[in-house]
Amino acid sequence: MLEELLAELEVPLAEAVMVGDTEYDLEMARAIGMDRVAVTWGVHAPERLAASLPTFTAEAVPELFDWLQGR
Repeated sequence: MLEELLAELEVPLAEAVMVGDTEYDLEMARAIGMDRVAVTWGVHAPERLAASLPTFTAEAVPELFDWLQGR
């Protein structure tokens, strides 16, 4: 699904990032080599998200914005 979205929007994989609150979001991105950010204020616990080896884990919205701006 992510590959189809990237192709439709003409966004290179290297310029994309998945922000997710479930292991399913993160695993979908990991499967295609996409950077992924786990957000801990959603569905799955941080420990469960960590198993998907996120590129970054944000515990609050400002942390997410700071990471995205520095990317």
